[in-house]
Amino acid sequence: MTLEIIPYDSKFRQDFYDMNIAWLAKYFTVEPQHIVVLVDPEKELLKGGGEVFFALEDGKPVGAVGMKAYPDDVYELTKLAVTPATQGGGIGRKLCVAVIDRFLERGGTRLFLETHSKLKPALALYEKLDFVLGTNPAGELYDGTDCYMEWQGHKNA
Repeated sequence: MTLEIIPYDSKFRQDFYDMNIAWLAKYFTVEPQHIVVLVDPEKELLKGGGEVFFALEDGKPVGAVGMKAYPDDVYELTKLAVTPATQGGGIGRKLCVAVIDRFLERGGTRLFLETHSKLKPALALYEKLDFVLGTNPAGELYDGTDCYMEWQGHKNA
């Protein structure tokens, strides 16, 4: 099997939606804010200066992640999803590393994410990649999240 990480390709737009809705519905209530991004990643992520990456296994999407851009070269790692059949195989890590690499290429000042403490494998992955728990400078977390993490600049890839 061949795994490759590629930048956004509109032919995989529905896969981005489907993979994310699957895990969101399993663990949480799917909120309107999720739908807006998942239905139109071009507008909500790409046009604002962000990115979407896909993990393809033998040409088929098995994972995806978004990188949302904010003012002052701040970025958010968001909408990380890996198909259940391929979880635990390092795909999530490779997708996160793609975001970290792009953040570094752009000279970003801060890379953060929000997650939930019940997503233990995700928390472990983020910690291995040098994201640390902190407090959101904006003072709020998204609905359905209870953890704010910021990347500390030492990619353990």
